Amino acid sequence: MGLWRNSLPLRLAITTGGIFACVLITIVIAAYATTAHLLQNGTDSALRTLAQSTAAVWPADNRVDGGHEKSDEDDENDEDNLPLVQVVDSSGNSIYRSNEHQAMPVDQELLRQALHKGEAFTYAIREHDRLAGQNLPAWLSPLWPGQDGVRIMYVPFSGGGNESRAGILQLGLPVKENASLLLSLGKIMLIISLAALALVSAISVLLAWRAFRPLRRITAIAEEIDGNTLTTRIQVDVTDKTLSRLVQVLNAMLKRLESAFAAQARFVNDAAHDLRTPLSALRSELEVTLRQTRSEVAYVETLKSCLGEVEHLGSLTNNLLTMAKFDSGLRLEMEPALPLAVLLQRVNRELGSLAVQNEVAVTLEVEKDLSLDCNPLALERLFGNLIHNSLRYTPAGGTVELCARAKLNPGGGAGVEITVTDTGIGISSKDLPYIFDRFYRADSARSRDQGGSGLGLSICRSIVESHAGTIAIISEQHKGTCVRVWLPCKQ
Repeated sequence: MGLWRNSLPLRLAITTGGIFACVLITIVIAAYATTAHLLQNGTDSALRTLAQSTAAVWPADNRVDGGHEKSDEDDENDEDNLPLVQVVDSSGNSIYRSNEHQAMPVDQELLRQALHKGEAFTYAIREHDRLAGQNLPAWLSPLWPGQDGVRIMYVPFSGGGNESRAGILQLGLPVKENASLLLSLGKIMLIISLAALALVSAISVLLAWRAFRPLRRITAIAEEIDGNTLTTRIQVDVTDKTLSRLVQVLNAMLKRLESAFAAQARFVNDAAHDLRTPLSALRSELEVTLRQTRSEVAYVETLKSCLGEVEHLGSLTNNLLTMAKFDSGLRLEMEPALPLAVLLQRVNRELGSLAVQNEVAVTLEVEKDLSLDCNPLALERLFGNLIHNSLRYTPAGGTVELCARAKLNPGGGAGVEITVTDTGIGISSKDLPYIFDRFYRADSARSRDQGGSGLGLSICRSIVESHAGTIAIISEQHKGTCVRVWLPCKQ
């Protein structure tokens, strides 16, 4: 049972062989039954013809043998092959018999059936000097080749115009040869069927084994791939479209895994680097301060410097925790029909001091009656990060525009588009494809003086995707940046 469950080629071969066996058995049975039926119909037709000829030559001297006069020199075998003729009255009493030594059995039910329908048929077996009726069904009669079977016909008989001799005419024809023919046919068909079944089973096993050969090679290659060999690709020549598609899917999966492992390794390295830098700074500050006694002002400056590093560590840790939550499938709780204007105005007020400090003008334009089913804390963080980036990388005297309006997506879905446009330093074309990668920071933004850990835009993308929206950045170096966020809403 375990082999059956664990071997797909074996199941396929056995299933194919089983289906072929069922079809073959059906064909054999149908052919055998059809042949038996044709032979029986031929015998019945011969009996009908014999009945007509017997009725036409009914003699006055009671010597009718189906139109054949027997001589005393006929041997016993010839007599066994001659048709039998018997006439009985409605009660079943014998009126005439062509062979005194072989009386045909009389069935009252068949007598009534012949009188009602005009004819009736049955089988009997020759036993010594008599014929015995059989209790077997008529369809089993061809299976009597070892017996001397006789097909008997009952038909009303007028008596050749003599009413005193009218009754039921019984005619019998031997069917032993038919039974022998059917037995021979059955043996031949059985031998052919077994040979065909064995051949088809062998071919099914061979074809199944060969068909799964590429799959076995694919499995062998896949088993050798681990975290250190993700660059390996499955190279198997297959002509089957299904297996070819499987190879493509597996190679695409390996490519994604390779990218994921590389991103994970880069994430760990960058996280370690970003954590090590403030820790090293903290350690250096504290070691230098503890080497000798310093003034109160020096201690305060050292503590302020350490506090800045701790704040940077806290921000980085919070961002790492946020990314970990999104990676683990965090589902945000949504609030229905939240007014978008109120949310954006709150974000704008929170960043107002930074805008004044950087001497950057911020303008806000929101269409009326815009609302979203969203998580307000997540959206505040999203737009806070975007506006904060714009303020940080826009020189004094520049502008940051925040605009929100209703807009359908390319598929016709209702939604809101929020754009954050600045006149800042922009992003180079070589950096744009990687701007959402974790810990990625463009060269112009890698200064510790500017702050940031390279996780802000990654968090923004995760927040947008958790709201089933899209985010895109259009930027040109020294000409500013435009971030477009589209979020779905109910119409």
